[in-house]
Amino acid sequence: MQALILNAAGEPDVYDEVVPDCGEDEVLVQIRACVLTRRDMDLYTGVQSHQNGLSGRLGQGLTGIVEYRGSKVTSVTPGDRVLVCRTDAGFAEYHSLPAHQVVALPDGISYEEGAIALRLSSVIYGIDQAQVEDKTVFISGAGSTGLLCAQVARLSGASNIIISDLHALRLRRAIDLAADTGINASTEDVNRRILDETGGQGVEVSIECTSEEASFRQCEACLQAHGMLVMLGAIRGLLTIDMHDWAARSLRLTMGREQTQDTRSLVERGLKLVEIGAVRLRPLLTHVFPLHRAREAFDLIHKDPNRTVKVALTQDSDPRTPHK
Repeated sequence: MQALILNAAGEPDVYDEVVPDCGEDEVLVQIRACVLTRRDMDLYTGVQSHQNGLSGRLGQGLTGIVEYRGSKVTSVTPGDRVLVCRTDAGFAEYHSLPAHQVVALPDGISYEEGAIALRLSSVIYGIDQAQVEDKTVFISGAGSTGLLCAQVARLSGASNIIISDLHALRLRRAIDLAADTGINASTEDVNRRILDETGGQGVEVSIECTSEEASFRQCEACLQAHGMLVMLGAIRGLLTIDMHDWAARSLRLTMGREQTQDTRSLVERGLKLVEIGAVRLRPLLTHVFPLHRAREAFDLIHKDPNRTVKVALTQDSDPRTPHK
């Protein structure tokens, strides 16, 4: 089978690997699509290192078809369309996984769109923690996470949603989907605009989605007293907080990443929202590339981010049937 791996030269490449065995509590899934993530781009650009030559497996949000199930598995059957509920698998033609790590992918959701849905687990968890009903919410970053946040926050009763990003395309998508106000951080003073939009009060909830320290600082700066900052980005390295300032304003910080045992149920909640049309995934999917054009996909994201929100990769053709 083929697998997408960052090679020793730091380039995405396709390698032949052995089809994995399927245990009695596992399912073998033919993978049809994945999406490229911030971690993938960090590996590609060298911001995050990989070791031992072929350790940089690429792609998350795997979707596909159950090819085979172990003797003790009853939750799915061969031919079922599924979404894989783990982020460390990487894109390959086949994956053997514990049966509890896959959920049914509704027929109305494409493999490419379904690959985005994995991120809904953390988004839903973070919005639940923030209790945004009747509150003004600021979202820093209008990538796929930010656009999902805007939609889920709206469904959860947020009264006013303000979102910022460096790229106009993403801000337009945000307004079309759920946001009330879009702020272009490359040309505007974000904090001043937020104060203008809130009558000088600031926001009650801010959600960090970019994994950048500057974004975190913006999120804490725009909070009003008793406000909450939700961390959905994963900032690299150490980050300091002025506890005197936070105590003076009675601010709260919560991490939006759920625990592994909760991912499946949160993904199922998210897929139900997508299935009924309450959350839209298609506007987030700007490009789809076949596997043999993976390098082109990485180059596009790296060199022209204003054209992309979420980029998916698909198998070049139907996967080869393994011998079982």
